Amino acid sequence: MELTINVDETTRNGSLLFKAARTNDTRAMKKLLESTDVDPFIRGNLEETILHTALLNGNKDVMEVIVEMVPSLINEPMTSEMYKGETPLHIAILKQDISMVHYLLQHGADPIHARANGSCFVPGQYGQCYYGEYVLSFAACLGNEEIVTLLLKHGAPLQAQDSLGNTVLHVLVLQADKELACFMYDIVTSLVTNKQKHKVQSIENSNGYTPLQLAAAEGDTQMFNYLVQKQKRTYWTMGTISYCVYDLTHIDTWGDHKSVLDIITSSKKMQVRKLVDIRPVKELLHHKWKTFGLKYFMLWMISYIAYTSIFTAVCLYRPLKRMPDNQTDNFTVMIQKTLAESYQTKGDYIRLSGELFTILGAVVILASEVPYLARIGPRNFFGNASIGGPFPLLMVAFSFSIFIAVVFRILGMEEESIPLSVALIIGWCNTIYFARGFRMLGQFSIMIQKIIFGDLLQWCCLLFIAIIAFSSALYILFQTLNLKNYPYFRDFQMTLYTAVELMMGLIDFPIPYNNVTPSFIYIVYVLYMIFAYLLMLNLLIAMMDDTYWRVAQEREELWKVQIAATILLLEKRIPKFLRHRSGVPGITLGFNDDDKWYFGVQEIIPEEKGKIQAGGIHMVKSVGWEVIRSNLSKIANMKEYSESTPF
Repeated sequence: MELTINVDETTRNGSLLFKAARTNDTRAMKKLLESTDVDPFIRGNLEETILHTALLNGNKDVMEVIVEMVPSLINEPMTSEMYKGETPLHIAILKQDISMVHYLLQHGADPIHARANGSCFVPGQYGQCYYGEYVLSFAACLGNEEIVTLLLKHGAPLQAQDSLGNTVLHVLVLQADKELACFMYDIVTSLVTNKQKHKVQSIENSNGYTPLQLAAAEGDTQMFNYLVQKQKRTYWTMGTISYCVYDLTHIDTWGDHKSVLDIITSSKKMQVRKLVDIRPVKELLHHKWKTFGLKYFMLWMISYIAYTSIFTAVCLYRPLKRMPDNQTDNFTVMIQKTLAESYQTKGDYIRLSGELFTILGAVVILASEVPYLARIGPRNFFGNASIGGPFPLLMVAFSFSIFIAVVFRILGMEEESIPLSVALIIGWCNTIYFARGFRMLGQFSIMIQKIIFGDLLQWCCLLFIAIIAFSSALYILFQTLNLKNYPYFRDFQMTLYTAVELMMGLIDFPIPYNNVTPSFIYIVYVLYMIFAYLLMLNLLIAMMDDTYWRVAQEREELWKVQIAATILLLEKRIPKFLRHRSGVPGITLGFNDDDKWYFGVQEIIPEEKGKIQAGGIHMVKSVGWEVIRSNLSKIANMKEYSESTPF
């Protein structure tokens, strides 16, 4: 009984504590905290303390009483699953009460390790806001410059990473209010040294993205453009013309497997594709395509067509001989030569050289495509038309078909023609891949892929059900008839094939009209033609028409992304000694404080911003006139590739 009384008393006193915290009753709070019967660490329904409650209600007076009398509560976090880790300092920042934040920091609040990582604060089903867990991220996302400055003065770390690996800069990139995010990004980076700023801007999150790469992955053109412009340096200005150099760190693929260019070409988001038209990505891709991409692409295309032509010639002149007269069945007149008979004449050895070249090519294709498929992952085999879609997988199938044909040739099997036929079909169809190198044809490569693996695949699933249903019905109706008079329905397989021919309109209903045929067969036939021929076929046409117009509206953008993907593929496949790094090193441009590479772009600025100062030229302070003059020849050479022109 005594235990029950104590529990009830504790509960009652606990309720009084929370009531005093809510109502800002300082006298009651002091009296209760001085009592030995009160547990100051009691928790509420959400596992909050009395200090949390006071702050949530904006009661500064009672908050000060609690901090003075129970100072250990100042860093005590909430422990409920939803609000886990939220400290009083988090709440003060969310309330944007600078005086409360200042008071808590002065009395020992921890701005370094406090993390709010409950389900309410992380992206997910129950996430209501994502402010990055740390107090500095909370303040930055809320746009409070004074609190951010105060936290940094008290040692809040810029480089702190939350459970997703995001720093405060990553979290700002993800905010919906882009104007506020850009403003706070400027504030946060301006409060630290350049060395600290560059260091935190290079930190990668759990997905391997820096803030710039994260903006690209999200398809956030506004934030991406802001971050790029922030890293830009104006090399010289003359009137309304300026020459700017853009930092290629995390943008170019050189030494970076998750560069912005990689993100653009591998992403399925429509918004990400728009980055190809943002400076300096547009100029960089144009430079790469003109300097080496087009040249190596044309060489690759010509080599592949020549290889496929040699393979075709080898297949057309494969070793055959006439079948002995006593073995012929009037349908088959030629058979495969044995391995010993296949290589005897001069022509056979010429063909052998072509066959060896074909096998060598298949080995090279397999060695290049298998690592590429492993790198891009299975979801991109068919899902991303920009990086090639199914073509790399088809190239692997092409190589395996050739290897199977080689085994059949060695074993003397007559079925050699089957893998050769498959390889010929795949080999020539893969030439469609090279349409991406031409502006007029590039869109059709994507259209074909989207129609085959989108519209046609869905349509075939529906059609298969219809054909099975009506083929079964027709076969059952013909089972009781004399099938010699109905050869097109003599078994289920033949009935199925006949149904496909009828659906495509290749034949008329194949029954002899001079025979008496049950009338219900005609009824089933009419229903089948209405459903399969009229409805399903026109449905496919409508679906393909819709896909065509959707792709046609984005054809320029899609073509540029294809070109970008081709450039990146060529960069990875050509030998290292043939690779060319875009841009120029910063030290060449007089930027002695870093080892970055820059890409130059000539820009025309608004006239009101282009007023020149005395002497006619305004330059970046860190670059002297002597350095500029000594490098003008390099700049002139860069200009050729930096003009804002289409691919």
